[in-house]
Amino acid sequence: MLPRKREPELMDDPQLNSDSHAEALRGLEALNLISTSADLIWSPIKKLSLEAKRTLRVLDLATGSGDILRGLRKKARQEKLSLQLVGTDISKTAVEIAETEARKVDAQISFMQLDVINEALPQRFDVITTALFTHHLDPPQVVQLLKKMSEAASEMVIVNDLVRSEISYVLVWLASRLFTRSEVVRFDAPISVMASYTIKEMQEMALEAGLTGCTVTFAFPCRMLLVWRRTS
Repeated sequence: MLPRKREPELMDDPQLNSDSHAEALRGLEALNLISTSADLIWSPIKKLSLEAKRTLRVLDLATGSGDILRGLRKKARQEKLSLQLVGTDISKTAVEIAETEARKVDAQISFMQLDVINEALPQRFDVITTALFTHHLDPPQVVQLLKKMSEAASEMVIVNDLVRSEISYVLVWLASRLFTRSEVVRFDAPISVMASYTIKEMQEMALEAGLTGCTVTFAFPCRMLLVWRRTS
């Protein structure tokens, strides 16, 4: 098993110029697409929506270009289910790009700038989700984030991220070169795998955060999906 090693990523550099940032976000969209991230996140949301029989409010943390939310909107429309979608990101550039991309497809999605580690999360959301974010954090920060998400979400928490393994490293390295021209993504993708967690590690952090009864499952080809449902 690969030992966890977290190194600074180019995407985390506040001095990254806007053009490189935009190209990197497009690259991450491509990687999310081939990893079917929106499909993975949609499955538990669809189940909850069918049970609730009402509009669900969904908050996406570290939303990047907002591609996950656009994917959820598309699936909800296909299923004739109603979602109110809001995305947050610490980067002003990411928020501006997400707003632009949403307008291109006439998607009614709201975005806001937010530091989810150091600021309080918005309340009154049924579902709070995040993708490709927890590997940017050290274990105490992941525990803190999961606890904040579970306290703010009235129904469900969903986390989608990479799984740390030798196979994941090889697949992500290849995908970053086959599906994007972004040098930022090509640099960040492999070290993102090294900074990510195993399923067991994520389960342990979730339990420490109080997410009793959560499930953490492997998602082909190199992702994991954490789902926690509040019980009455």
